[in-house]
Amino acid sequence: MLVGAHRSFSWCLPLCNDSRVPLDPEPSAVTVVAFEQMVAATMPIDPRFRWRTLALHRGHAELHLSYDPAFSRPGGTISGPTLFTLADLTLWAAVLTVIGMQPLAVTAHMTINFLRRPPATGLVARCDILKPGRRLLHGDVRIFSDGSDQPVCHATGAYAAPELPPNLQGPTR
Repeated sequence: MLVGAHRSFSWCLPLCNDSRVPLDPEPSAVTVVAFEQMVAATMPIDPRFRWRTLALHRGHAELHLSYDPAFSRPGGTISGPTLFTLADLTLWAAVLTVIGMQPLAVTAHMTINFLRRPPATGLVARCDILKPGRRLLHGDVRIFSDGSDQPVCHATGAYAAPELPPNLQGPTR
């Protein structure tokens, strides 16, 4: 931890790119196993969309998507809907690391930018929650081709967290 810095602002800047990695990541409010089981039980995903969770920390998620020829577009690139699905799933995972297991959290909005043509290979998506509000949680997602440090896609979005019944809410400020 940086001397004199508040824990939530203690970031190190790695030499590669501009990604920020916390020195001492806080534990996630949801486990990898619980998240993957919830997705399997509540979200109908095509079996060719073979994904796995690489990391979950409070406010951060990393997912990997294995390549399947079904994702290809003419020209040997991966389709936009595939990238969007991965971005949305990764944002959902990051949101749940903050609010816990709340499957009723839903996408409020998402904007996606395709930066370069991804080759026909696996993908890694990394999401950081930028602002964990009381009802909206805003996140930043970057998707990389396997083995590359240049993002092929960048998405920003927000999830709406369900309002909890009064008996489940914490103390008010």
